[in-house]
Amino acid sequence: MFLVICLVLCITVSGYGQPHARASDLYYTDITAVTDETRYTTLNPDITLTEMNKVKHTKGNIVFTSGERTSGDRLIVNHYDDESFPTPKDIEVLMSYPAGASTGVTLTCIEVYVDQSADDAGGYLSKGGIGQTNVEILLTSNLTRSFVYETFIYGY
Repeated sequence: MFLVICLVLCITVSGYGQPHARASDLYYTDITAVTDETRYTTLNPDITLTEMNKVKHTKGNIVFTSGERTSGDRLIVNHYDDESFPTPKDIEVLMSYPAGASTGVTLTCIEVYVDQSADDAGGYLSKGGIGQTNVEILLTSNLTRSFVYETFIYGY
């Protein structure tokens, strides 16, 4: 009897507060070493990049943001990745929400936390953004041996 009540309670509770989208609704590339010939901007010369707000906290620790949390929004995607290299590399990561043909929710806030061995990094929106139902985010870093990031996308 106790087990049945727990199962019913767990199923009922898990139905509340779930996001509209799953982490699988985010397309992302691996943290990839690039050269001048293989950079995203070289391969897509007509793309317009919009720089995200950037706050540096300590060496290599940067927070990129766009938009802000609003009443009624919720976390729709959370993604984490890390990579280390034996020698310093220029790297890029491309993320796109929603993945594939799924329909996205209206975006209110994007936060990307970066920790790396390099002094600086770049965070850009290349498509969509706040107030829209899609976004493409490009992260870049030059001459880094390690790169760790965690992305939070909020919407309603």
